[in-house]
Amino acid sequence: MSKNKPSTKERVLQAACTIFSEKGFREATVAEICEAAEANIASVNYHFGDKEKLYDEVWHRAFSHATTQYPIDGGLSAGSGVEEGLYAFASAILHRIFSEGENGLFAKLLYREMASPTLALKKIAMDYLFPQSEHLAALIQSTPGLKFDEQDVLLCTHSIIGQCAFYNFSRPLHKQMIGQEIMTEEEIERTARHIARFSFGGLKEGQK
Repeated sequence: MSKNKPSTKERVLQAACTIFSEKGFREATVAEICEAAEANIASVNYHFGDKEKLYDEVWHRAFSHATTQYPIDGGLSAGSGVEEGLYAFASAILHRIFSEGENGLFAKLLYREMASPTLALKKIAMDYLFPQSEHLAALIQSTPGLKFDEQDVLLCTHSIIGQCAFYNFSRPLHKQMIGQEIMTEEEIERTARHIARFSFGGLKEGQK
């Protein structure tokens, strides 16, 4: 093996990241993953166990890249305020959605998984989605001078996540309407600020 050429395991994982994100779990085949990786068809079983375990490893890599590059708290200190925390959350999600390469892999996988759920969805939710929801719920509950019951927090959390997720699941429509799927940095900033202001205003209004 060339010193500059990735190992077989790494090539298979890289190919799987691309193909699963483009076609989803069901439509992707072990044969095409191995062909793209220039690896023997037995490589998936040898290095990962089976197709399901390879899919799990792809999710792990995708989430690691997304959270390292775009942490959900934006690196803010604890005293930065709720609206700034909401902005950081929205900005992180939007950057993950509109990033190219490995930093955008998580959003693409999520798009495919939601379109055609697999048995892995429960684990994906528990490992990757619920912790982000819990972070957002804690942020909502920290709003000064306001008290929310459990159902209020859940509804607010879903509302804010829904505003962000819309931009992932409406990308084909976005392309049809304005001719592009990708947001510019300026558009991401403006959209994240809008979501934060709108949501923070809703939190305050909901307690009147």
